[in-house]
Amino acid sequence: MKLFDGNFWIMAGLLVALTALALVRGGPSLAGDALAGGTRQFLRFLLILYVSFLVAGLLESLLPRAWVSRALGEGSGLRGVLLASAVGLVTPAGPFVSMPMAAGMLRAGAAPASVVAFVASWGLLAIHRLIAWEIPMLGAPFALTRWALCLAVPVVLGMLARVVWRGGAP
Repeated sequence: MKLFDGNFWIMAGLLVALTALALVRGGPSLAGDALAGGTRQFLRFLLILYVSFLVAGLLESLLPRAWVSRALGEGSGLRGVLLASAVGLVTPAGPFVSMPMAAGMLRAGAAPASVVAFVASWGLLAIHRLIAWEIPMLGAPFALTRWALCLAVPVVLGMLARVVWRGGAP
């Protein structure tokens, strides 16, 4: 794994540009306050990031590669996309857990199409978010309608991802 990849340099460039903008707009005081706020936020999430990546590493190590390849790999087809969608639907976590899980699934032999379905399902259909946030805040009719309309999206995206990665029909 390359530490200073394109993502690093994009973020470093953005940091330099925004720091310069803060210096122009408000001087060292604004830039210092902004950087201190970012550092506080980093320290606040550092422990949860670390624990989340440990969870992802354990999941990757504990899930047998043969099972992941069979259940979610290239040969799993629609069944793998459906399974990954179901896992995303019941994953009760935020991005600090779900994104490392997705990365671990890829490293353990899951097909990109299955991981696309997992991420899409987690983002659109996570049942914990529907129950804890959407229904109480948006009301059941709206939240359940939105949720039902999104049910097919992860499967469709997963199958489209198969076409993108294979260059052919799903």
